[in-house]
Amino acid sequence: MRKIFISSGKHQWPFSKGLVVESLLNVGIDQDAATAIARSVEQYIRNKKKRNVTPEELKDMVTEFTRKRLGKKYADQFTHQIPTFTDINVQDQSGLKLPFSRGILARSLEVARLTPRQAYETAKEVDRRLRMKGVEEITSAEIEALTEDVLEETVGAAGRSAYRDRYHSTGALMVQDPSGLMYPFSKGILAQSLLATGLTSLVAHRIARDTELQLRELRLKSVTRAQIRHEVEQALIREVGEDIALRYRLMRVIRNPERPLVVLVGGVSGTGKSYIAAEIAYRLGITRVVSTDSIREVMRAMISPQLTPTLHASTFEAWQSLLGPDDDRELPTEEQLLQGFREQVQQVSLGIHAIIQRAIKENTSIVLEGVHIVPGYFGMIQEPGALFIPMLMALPDEEAHRSRFYSRDQETHQLRPKQRYLNHFLEIRALQDYIMGLAEKTSVPILQSDGQDRNVEQAMEVIANRVLQSVPIGMPQRR
Repeated sequence: MRKIFISSGKHQWPFSKGLVVESLLNVGIDQDAATAIARSVEQYIRNKKKRNVTPEELKDMVTEFTRKRLGKKYADQFTHQIPTFTDINVQDQSGLKLPFSRGILARSLEVARLTPRQAYETAKEVDRRLRMKGVEEITSAEIEALTEDVLEETVGAAGRSAYRDRYHSTGALMVQDPSGLMYPFSKGILAQSLLATGLTSLVAHRIARDTELQLRELRLKSVTRAQIRHEVEQALIREVGEDIALRYRLMRVIRNPERPLVVLVGGVSGTGKSYIAAEIAYRLGITRVVSTDSIREVMRAMISPQLTPTLHASTFEAWQSLLGPDDDRELPTEEQLLQGFREQVQQVSLGIHAIIQRAIKENTSIVLEGVHIVPGYFGMIQEPGALFIPMLMALPDEEAHRSRFYSRDQETHQLRPKQRYLNHFLEIRALQDYIMGLAEKTSVPILQSDGQDRNVEQAMEVIANRVLQSVPIGMPQRR
């Protein structure tokens, strides 16, 4: 049966009749009527052949079916609450907003020595009260206060005191590295490292928050990195599956490799290689990102145009430097275009090679991006001192490629004027065809999605697969 998803912005999750039923139960509708309404809503969505609905659309549908079945009173009560299929955002002290999670609240209550059942029932009641009041956003301090009130009503003053003492006496959780150095545990840093696995920011922060709660249950003043890694893997297995847990283990290897990573991102102008390179570096914690355009600029300052005229032109105009004095043609032949391009690539590759050698000598990972990263021009890729990971950015669709120059013109406030590139669009497309042909011959992965986010995901997959080929990594075990 075709799945239905609830979509909110970039995030989506499967439609659940259970969440609709729970929302209806919250306003006093009996189980049978709630189940019937939830089934009617699901059938209505399927009859409309909709694959995605927003939380707002779903709320309107449930309201309408409730009105038809039970009348205006219950429909209005349902409308005034926040349904369980809609997030309530919690803002922490740093200003970060995350969806309220009954599971995480329940685990923090277990730390206060409540039984699992007491913890779950308390968290469920907190959630119900927030939703019945129509609360869309709340601070973490307000959540704490409401939780204490519910505890006093349901468990007694002792339960409230235990929860309050646990919360206020935990203090900073310290991490001890292998050298004995101590530093505070950071959910933000952990969440950033989880982004490399392909998780969304919301899920990454939820896993980080869950991990902190699990570590605090150990009631230790400090924890080791190994303990953190273990708890993260267990949280990933519980929340998103063993495949992501394996990828997390893999990304840790990538962040701390035995030999430096040299990620090479090629592509002609307008394919998004600079953005991809920056995202790769951010996700892998690589601090060195170098553009081949910068290398070319340094070489231009050192070598005169008379010695290397092709170096002092754009890659799509380098052919003009090879023409004779009486040749004033405006458009090149394909061979002339490629000859000028190849000559500049060979010149710039000397600078690229020197930077890579320096990175290997310093045992430092690096991301290099630019049109001069051309498959087949780097013999050092087999060098054992580093793990080389080449990839090529491409845009097969001409209109999508052309539109990139318009958007870049606006983003850079015309520092990179679109007309200059559009005037040479045919040459840029011809160079892309040539480079893609080389990539296919040398088995270099080609990333050619119109969406930049999808390209980032594909790039991380390329890196992960390349590392897996060179480093044996065991499967994380469920606790």
